[in-house]
Formats: sequence, C-alpha cells, structure tokens
Amino acid sequence: MSREEHIAPNTFEYDHAKSEANKVKHGIDFVEARALWLDDNLVRVAARAAGEPRLVFIGVIGEKHWSAVITNRGGAISIISVRRARQTEVRAYECE
Repeated sequence: MSREEHIAPNTFEYDHAKSEANKVKHGIDFVEARALWLDDNLVRVAARAAGEPRLVFIGVIGEKHWSAVITNRGGAISIISVRRARQTEVRAYECE
C-alpha cells in the first residue's frame, strides 16, 4: 500500500457504457471518479485478478471514500469500476 502522486486527467480511458452502468449501480461515473486522483492522500493497493494486473485506488471525493479498480493499458489508466470504499479500505486510507 502506498500514497500516490497526482496523475493528469488526460491519461484515463474507460468504456462509456460501463461508466454509465457504474453510475446507475454505484452512484458515480468514471468521469466523476477521475477526481480521486486529485486527493493528496490517495492510496494504492495491489488487487487480485486472474489475467492483467489490477490496482485499487482509495481516495476521497467530497466527504465520501471511494475505491477505483484500474489497470494500466499502453500508458493510460483504464478504469474498470468505482464504488464506495469498504470499511477496511477506509481504515487503510485513514491509517496510511
């Protein structure tokens, strides 16, 4: 687990249909989720996945903790999903 540097928003990519579905399911789309990377205390955690390596980023937007699952593809951050952070993730964020 580690703190993360700011990342320019133009380095993100995502599936627009998946972003809309994420908004319906979790209340946040991938455009809004890019604000996580503006959090000075953003935390990065390795995630388990069968296939390509994935990471979970835990941060705050407004007053809510969010977790974003991403992978790196060709130098861009590909957002897989974003949801409210679990309690264990919130604790990890607060303790880091």
